[in-house]
Amino acid sequence: MFVNKPKIIIAGTHSGVGKTSVSLAVMAGLTKAGYHVQPYKVGPDYIDPDYHQAVTGYASHNLDSWLLKTETVQWLFQTTSQNCDIAVIEGVMGLYDGFSSTDDFGSTAQIAKLLKAPVILVVDAKSMARSVSAIIKGYQTLDSDIHIAGVILNKVSSLHHAAILKESIAFYNKIPVMGCVPKDERVMIPERYLGLQTASENSQFKSCEESLLAYTFMDDAKELGVNLKNILTTAKTNLSSLDIIEEENLEHRQCLKNLKKKSVRIAYAKDEAFQFYYQANLDFLETCGVELIPFSPLHDRMLPNNIHGLYFGGGFPEMHAQRIEKNITLRHAIKELIDKGIPTYAECGGLIYLAEKVKDLEGKCWEMTRAISGTIEMTSRLQNFGYCENTFLQDTFLGDAGDSFRGHEFHYSQWSHEGCDSAYRVEKKRRKSKRNEGYFKNNILASYIHCHFLSSPQIAINFITSSQKWNHHA
Repeated sequence: MFVNKPKIIIAGTHSGVGKTSVSLAVMAGLTKAGYHVQPYKVGPDYIDPDYHQAVTGYASHNLDSWLLKTETVQWLFQTTSQNCDIAVIEGVMGLYDGFSSTDDFGSTAQIAKLLKAPVILVVDAKSMARSVSAIIKGYQTLDSDIHIAGVILNKVSSLHHAAILKESIAFYNKIPVMGCVPKDERVMIPERYLGLQTASENSQFKSCEESLLAYTFMDDAKELGVNLKNILTTAKTNLSSLDIIEEENLEHRQCLKNLKKKSVRIAYAKDEAFQFYYQANLDFLETCGVELIPFSPLHDRMLPNNIHGLYFGGGFPEMHAQRIEKNITLRHAIKELIDKGIPTYAECGGLIYLAEKVKDLEGKCWEMTRAISGTIEMTSRLQNFGYCENTFLQDTFLGDAGDSFRGHEFHYSQWSHEGCDSAYRVEKKRRKSKRNEGYFKNNILASYIHCHFLSSPQIAINFITSSQKWNHHA
């Protein structure tokens, strides 16, 4: 039986406004207060969910209305929020920013409508007074179907500044200020050219989390900080009924009907260098009867025994290239097993790991697995970014020529290769660009594209079926 749980969306006026820090503060504060917080991230990002899990103890799910059908987004939220006390959803970019400039497709606003969730808007209040109300008013009036239940003001300079802002918002906007947060370097997540550091890379995150907690309060009314009690009340008093989505009608459930469940074990790379997996991908594989076995390309000297498939997600293997190069035993074992025919699927960081070499920004080359030809060269410039539609160029073990799926990419590297069969034709309609992408040969498919299995469940089913066949063959 579906139970409608309290939920809140923390959105921003724009990227860089501080919504990740505020979201983490809310999640950490509620968790410390004893609440089971189920975290979510709007969009395809992997790094923010990593931090969500670090502060709540629960895997965060991506709610992406471009990658996934709307009913799948609703179903995913409903099924994963059943055991929580409150769902906290971090938005993406600005509240109304998405795939289109004239509607809400792919935006946080669309997710708010799908889930009938109240929105708390994070606003950068630096050097502003009455003008802050004009900004908030614009967000309130652009779409009347969005319920902005309150605001959190970031980069507030003083108690006097906070009082001025609150007075203006009470007069013009008629919504509560649920927090005033001063600018504090201690709560900022470090960045590098690849974006935010991951939680495992961020050695200062524990102290950062403590600083975030210091800006939250439940019972005692502080002048500066985030009022968790008000947030809880807002989530509990805005429980609009949701349409119950029947899983039997969804595409991934239909695909499952054609799968013969047999014993199959798939090993997947998981450590500091490989962290980018959609939780729903792993969950779907397990729903299909797959036994998932994590292994570490950095720390393990051998692969798990009796495996029938290899899955390499994204990450930053180039940041750990020296350690990967030194782990000769495992690299050779992986190459040997791939040469024997084990089905192998790799995305982005996985592509880097399976290449011959990777050249870092200083020009030094490091040995990788040599399972596929070519060298990966890191660049200081973003090479490709964003949503894409991908069509198989030939029959592969994951899909046949002409099959298509939606994906996402984000990479600061180039793959130099000759004579390789490309896996996909990649199209970005908004940019009117097309290119061939990826590597395919026999039992291995690797590319820069990230795939969400609930968007393209047949790819996962084909991967499992190929692994089952190889198990029987082996």
